[in-house]
Amino acid sequence: MYTELDARMDTIEKSHDILENKLLGALKLFNYTVAKVQKDVEQQVQEVNDNVTSQNFLMAYQFAGIFAILGSLISFWHISRHARNLTEPIVQRKIIAIMWMIPIYSISSWLGLIFVEAYSYLSLLKDMYEAYVIYNFLSLLIAILGRGDRNVVIDLLSKHADLDRLKPPMQFPLRPKRKFPTSRHKAEAVLNQCQLFCMQFVFLRPITSSVTVFSDLFDENRWDPTMPQLYMTLITNVSICYAFAGLMRFYQVMKNELIWCNPFSKFLCIKGIVFMTFWQSVAISFIAHAIYENNGDPNADEKATEWSKRAQSFAVCLEMFVFAIAHGFVFPTEEWEPGYRAKEESRIKATFGDSLALKDFVTDVKTVMKSRNKNKYSKINEKQLSPSKNDEDAQKSIVMDSAFGNQFEIDSEDDDGGDNENGIV
Repeated sequence: MYTELDARMDTIEKSHDILENKLLGALKLFNYTVAKVQKDVEQQVQEVNDNVTSQNFLMAYQFAGIFAILGSLISFWHISRHARNLTEPIVQRKIIAIMWMIPIYSISSWLGLIFVEAYSYLSLLKDMYEAYVIYNFLSLLIAILGRGDRNVVIDLLSKHADLDRLKPPMQFPLRPKRKFPTSRHKAEAVLNQCQLFCMQFVFLRPITSSVTVFSDLFDENRWDPTMPQLYMTLITNVSICYAFAGLMRFYQVMKNELIWCNPFSKFLCIKGIVFMTFWQSVAISFIAHAIYENNGDPNADEKATEWSKRAQSFAVCLEMFVFAIAHGFVFPTEEWEPGYRAKEESRIKATFGDSLALKDFVTDVKTVMKSRNKNKYSKINEKQLSPSKNDEDAQKSIVMDSAFGNQFEIDSEDDDGGDNENGIV
């Protein structure tokens, strides 16, 4: 009996072990199947996300590419118009050089959107040409005034110096104060400083951009104080401030001589492109790093840098299309046709008030007021000259009195005569 019970217990234990092994095997198989399914689902989700991302990138590539091509074609058309109508070669060559900004920026930005790893090298090309264009704009203003003769520009500046409207060049610390024997020497010094301020940016910008590109090979971060990128950005800011200071100094002095060709609108187009390429990139980079760092991603810095590059390239492609259209209005070929300046200067003389006929209205008001005053004075004079009713009554009384007096004198004479006659008799 005991042996049979033990056998049954052994059988039960064996069955239990077999069942447990099968359950464990089934559980392992289930866990393996779940893990595999989960992995497959995650892989498929990742593939879907990658496909969606690639589709979004493809749409962005196509959209930005369309605007880049359209902007470049519009710019090429404006450039060809100036090349065909080269009536002022010294001036229009500089305009063509400025208008080349649109194709260079559009194409390089579109390539930077597609090939993110080449973004830094393409930005180096844009930075160098941007500095060249800023100096070229100052050279354009000088060419408009002097038509290639620097002495003419100095003579114009010296006229402002004679009228005390030209301040001396900027004085730097630890340097002796300069004295100028004549107004021409002062004008030449101001022109040299304006050109020097713009020219230093042409030479300094490639250096700062090259250092930034080289530093990005080790750590691509614009806000780390231990890396040189932050200091290169500060140096670039100071340099571009001096460049624009020289440009604005020259414009403020000569704006009356340049007003016929609308230089301020031309300056805004160039300033707008510089703003879009520099300050916009700084703002986008700051926003991208602030967003990705809050997500707690260990690769947040790399992702923020890549996203900011793509966003900046995409935005520039769209903006260059707008600036290409604006260039057609601010750099027209008609400005350099014979007789345009005289026509434009005569048009500018018509002030805003004259365009509303306010001057004519004021003249009419003065004429009416003068005529009313004249009529008023004429009435007063007529009143003074014409006899009044009282005067007529007075004159009548005087006449009556005089008549009565004459009559009295006649009567008295008659009486005297009668008395004499009576006495004689």
